Amino acid sequence: MKSARYLVVEGPVGVGKTSLARKLASRLEGRAVLEETGENPFLKLFYRDREKYGFQAQISFLLARYVQQSRLIHPDLFSSYLVSDFLFGRGMVFARVSLEPEELALYQRLMDQLNPRVPSPDLVIYLQASTGVLLDRINRFGRNFERDMDRTWLEELVDSYNSWFLRDRQYPVLVVNTDSVDFCEDEIAFEGLVEAIAAHSGGIQGYNPMPRKGMLI
Repeated sequence: MKSARYLVVEGPVGVGKTSLARKLASRLEGRAVLEETGENPFLKLFYRDREKYGFQAQISFLLARYVQQSRLIHPDLFSSYLVSDFLFGRGMVFARVSLEPEELALYQRLMDQLNPRVPSPDLVIYLQASTGVLLDRINRFGRNFERDMDRTWLEELVDSYNSWFLRDRQYPVLVVNTDSVDFCEDEIAFEGLVEAIAAHSGGIQGYNPMPRKGMLI
């Protein structure tokens, strides 16, 4: 997919989206577009009580993502690579495991109104990891309010991600298993990923990082 200019790195909490998006943007001499999670006043409250603050947190994220993504519609921005660590539609992944049916229906209606007004990525790089690996990374590198995350909820979130990207996907997807690799430390695996991105021919493909080389599957 050599013509791809707008890349999105996605995946569940703790999988390493932001660090990889930054590194890809630097490697491709492009621009990183990172989600402004610190601006959401309900985020800490959400992790404390998901049932009570789920709707407020998701609506706040939805509107913030819309504002950020709306800035990307100018054609001149795509003269070089854009690499983002979030997809506008990711809110549905969280909404499905965080909201009551009535709240979910309202959220879906609002997202449907906003979605046509944001640009679509040329390729989504979907990072996967097992629940145990995610919990370990969250406990070591996550923000304080993310630690001690409920394992059952995280498993539901991973299932929701898989449903969204593997079954309901709307974009070309490169699925990447990250259980045994840190792309920020392993340059060989990282360069293999860059090659897999360039070689992506559409649809859904996978990339399994190996200790010394990458292999398309």
